[in-house]
Amino acid sequence: FEVERIQQSFNIKVYGCIGDSPALKLMSNMIGHNGYYPCYYCDIKGVHIRKPRKRQYPYTPTNNCRTVNSFYVHSREAQLKSQNIFGHLGISILEDVLDVPLPHGIIIDYAHASLLRHFRDVIRVVASSLAPAVRQRIDDSLIKQRFPHFFHRKMRGVQDFSFIKTIELKKLLLYGFIPHFMNYLTTDQLCFISLFTIGIRLLHADSVFNHTTSVTANNLFRQYYADHHKYFSHLANFVLHLHQHFQVLYDCHGPLSSINTFAQEDFIGYI
Repeated sequence: FEVERIQQSFNIKVYGCIGDSPALKLMSNMIGHNGYYPCYYCDIKGVHIRKPRKRQYPYTPTNNCRTVNSFYVHSREAQLKSQNIFGHLGISILEDVLDVPLPHGIIIDYAHASLLRHFRDVIRVVASSLAPAVRQRIDDSLIKQRFPHFFHRKMRGVQDFSFIKTIELKKLLLYGFIPHFMNYLTTDQLCFISLFTIGIRLLHADSVFNHTTSVTANNLFRQYYADHHKYFSHLANFVLHLHQHFQVLYDCHGPLSSINTFAQEDFIGYI
């Protein structure tokens, strides 16, 4: 394109598309996050659980990954037959927009998948298992937590999550949960949730262990996913499964702090 009053042309590549699950479902023209084949990257099949009336995605060590060719073929087959073909409902509108082929051009927004969905559900379950007096003590300590001057939001208490913001959940996950809950959980519970916390921390910034950073985080996520049913019931949702693909996301697109829809909040007060 050309910029007015500048005698120069610019070639722009449309790198990818990021969003929450409902948005990515529409743009990729696939079934929603509660369907049987909802994943953009692999062919994991959901299991219908009758009692809570929801789909669950139990951990499996290996899944067949969608390739550029399979994504192309199945989307066209679904378009031609007007059928659901392994989660595809038709041709994606992104095919004529992105310069990076699908599914590689689809980027998970960890702010929605990890924070607003999965971690918030985990906190709700953990908090509901504690006595009201204990929750109040935790809330008081969270609110009084002191941060450096460049942290522009304090942490919110766990008793009311109605209007909690993403950046508040991020602070709770990265800095608040382990130290403030450690006296009220068993050692096994604390270690289990630490798998998720440390995995996110590893992928949240630049490489800590060089090329093994994403591998280490992936091992933590896989163990967390595999043992999840031992600590939580009916929380093996699609967003939990997406963490199996965070290693590829990190290796291809960079740290989570740079590829989420709320990344600009870190610059509040500086720009």
